[in-house]
Amino acid sequence: MFRWWSVVGVACAAGFACAGPVPPADVVADGGDVVAREGGDATDFDGQGDAMDVAAESAVDALDATDAYDATMEAAVCSPPCGACQTCRAGICTTVGMSGDAMRIGTGWNHSLAVVLSGNLSTWGSNGLGELGLGDRDNRTVASPVMARASPWRVVTGGSRHSCGILRDGTLWCWGVNVHGQLGLGDTMERLTPTRVGTDSDWSEIQCGGLHSCGIRVDGSLWCWGANAAGQLGLGMTTTDQPTPRRVGSFTDWRRLAAKARFNCALRMDESLWCWGDNSDGQLGTGDAMDRNAPAQLPGSHRWTFVRNGPLHTCAITTTGELHCWGNNDTGQLGTGTMMGSRTPVRVGTDSDWTVVAGGFNHTCGVRSGGAMFCWGLNTVGQLGLGTTELHSTPTPVNAGTAYAEVLTGMQHTCAQTLTGGVQCWGDNTWGQVGDATNTQRRVPTSVCFAR
Repeated sequence: MFRWWSVVGVACAAGFACAGPVPPADVVADGGDVVAREGGDATDFDGQGDAMDVAAESAVDALDATDAYDATMEAAVCSPPCGACQTCRAGICTTVGMSGDAMRIGTGWNHSLAVVLSGNLSTWGSNGLGELGLGDRDNRTVASPVMARASPWRVVTGGSRHSCGILRDGTLWCWGVNVHGQLGLGDTMERLTPTRVGTDSDWSEIQCGGLHSCGIRVDGSLWCWGANAAGQLGLGMTTTDQPTPRRVGSFTDWRRLAAKARFNCALRMDESLWCWGDNSDGQLGTGDAMDRNAPAQLPGSHRWTFVRNGPLHTCAITTTGELHCWGNNDTGQLGTGTMMGSRTPVRVGTDSDWTVVAGGFNHTCGVRSGGAMFCWGLNTVGQLGLGTTELHSTPTPVNAGTAYAEVLTGMQHTCAQTLTGGVQCWGDNTWGQVGDATNTQRRVPTSVCFAR
């Protein structure tokens, strides 16, 4: 079954209705719990949303789309076109930022984040529900500074319409939509600025799923909160939402997390890999399509060192540098050269020097030793960074000659960090998530503009 979604102006696959970003059947969209089913209808995903949620989301998305359209029309009056990090205002090109370096980057579904060298946080892209943490609901087409905290930021991550980060002092902060308690604050009220989660100051890692969040503390314990309809919180028999962090099991050796939509994967210190939550396409790697409401270890003898996932597929790197992917493969996102999915890990190519991998909604990117970057899968808006919109079902080199340290993926956009710290994004730019001061789709890596 071919499943993908589009941005405005891009045709959808047969059987889907397109009016803005339309996620696949198993993936919740934004904070209103709307799901596009086959046939183009929409329904509440887990019985916990309501008509007001849907109406509010639709209104926000309509305003977002209007903002993007207005920006495009305004830019059109400048001739010749404005240059890098410039925007057209009243027929005059005005510089609104400049390229810059970052220590860490993050992506949400339609927004992006970066910790700059000063330790401050900048965000850009979709902001209809406050996911940028800037105190308002306005989208940003350039990386815009979030109010500084007492301690520098160390880790940042984004979900569907919420974000979280950890400061260097170990405190955890979240903001954005909160309809299922995914901010961990004990309620379901959204926050437009970063808000501290609890009083603990020993958080070491955080990841945002679609409508939930999970984190690891210094003692190696694992905690999750938010939506739990598919068991993505890993709490066992309960599938009810949790508005505050809840301990997952009793292990104290968790060391790396991956989350994107309704499932998670995590590594333990013994180099074993565990996944739980939605397993509709075999994305848990357990050899079946049964959801798991508690962490389940992947079978086999592989030892793992890195893992990231999309909403319906997972990719991980072994201790010997091999890349393996599994789950949905409708658009070649597993990188195996076919469109055949797999419920167990399948090796991608024969290379043994992979260091980083990232799963988008229907595409995947990775970095090999030495910094060479490769992408594969769906490419309708240039999210592979190859200068075209052609699908690729095997890893294909991106921006050869530039060395990369990190790559991350959103719904249909990709961001990467060069070995020297430069930040580049490409693909869908409807909400400004590329950060180049425009709403123009970018088919090649494009430097992010940091606001002056």
